[in-house]
Amino acid sequence: MSAAPLRLTLGAPQRVVCGTVVVRGTARPRVALRVALTAGALAGHGEALPLAGFSPDDADSVEDTLAALAGSELALPAAGTPAARLDAALAPHAARLARTPSARFALECALLDAASQAEGRSAAEWLAGGRALQPVPVSVLLPDDERAPAVAAAAAARGHRVLKLKITIPGRSDADEDRRLAAVRAAADAAAGPGTVALRLDANGALAPADAPARLAALAQHGVELVEEPCRGIPPPLPLPWAADESLADPARVAALLALPPGRRPAAWVLKPALLGLARCLTLADAAAAAGIGLIVTHAFDGDTGFATACALAQALPLPPLPCGLAPHAGLGRAWPDLPELPVRDGTGLL
Repeated sequence: MSAAPLRLTLGAPQRVVCGTVVVRGTARPRVALRVALTAGALAGHGEALPLAGFSPDDADSVEDTLAALAGSELALPAAGTPAARLDAALAPHAARLARTPSARFALECALLDAASQAEGRSAAEWLAGGRALQPVPVSVLLPDDERAPAVAAAAAARGHRVLKLKITIPGRSDADEDRRLAAVRAAADAAAGPGTVALRLDANGALAPADAPARLAALAQHGVELVEEPCRGIPPPLPLPWAADESLADPARVAALLALPPGRRPAAWVLKPALLGLARCLTLADAAAAAGIGLIVTHAFDGDTGFATACALAQALPLPPLPCGLAPHAGLGRAWPDLPELPVRDGTGLL
């Protein structure tokens, strides 16, 4: 006889104003919708925190969705892969949740929290589905201003080996960008030794395909690990490894990336569970591993629950990830350890 599913009842969402977070030089308001899934004394907690300008939904639409589903029972199957179990629990509401992916992520977090508690495992162990947990090195995102060299030196001294910078920032010339990268390189080398730290660049799709090869060739002198989302769409052949980030939101683009010959594929995929969904990130991770594509997990300036979920995902991947964008950020409420490698969490559940 198969085991019975875990049946959980969704409570009404709680709306919480969480101040602002500065992203790409703009202060963005943050409103969280917090939910709980309960079964007797068991409670799993989730949080939606759509990021203005990045998330495809907003706090009002997410609240409407979660309020409409309040009182519903979600049945989490006792067997199957973690992704399949999450998808099955949410299948009755899939169409509604597709319009508000932040609401879906909140429910995925709550399901993960409840299921891992019920099964006596950490969230990472539950997502790993029996695999050994991966060591997760942590990268550090540097500020887009004159503080970057000092922050780079401090991070390098703590043991971080990849530092991330945004490039192609509006209003900044190539010459200014070159000077900033040179200053960061010099600071990192002074703190950790020449060449010990690599720079990860993120163009957010802003490089023109015709210009990208020459521009990235010029930037390679700074010791670049890879470039995230260099162009919109699939870039031309480049002199540096690249990673797909925003492209992963489009299933057709994902299929196109997998269809590329091995020499043209991205070196890595950047998984943001708050934007892509937790179950989908697990599925993408398996596809990437099968294709020989590396993996990076990063937050989307999540709250503590979403951040904990991203950390658990990184440790549960099918292969050791590249350094992940999981350093604590200013929007978190808890005091998270600021270490060059994610610690393995003791205890069950998410937090």
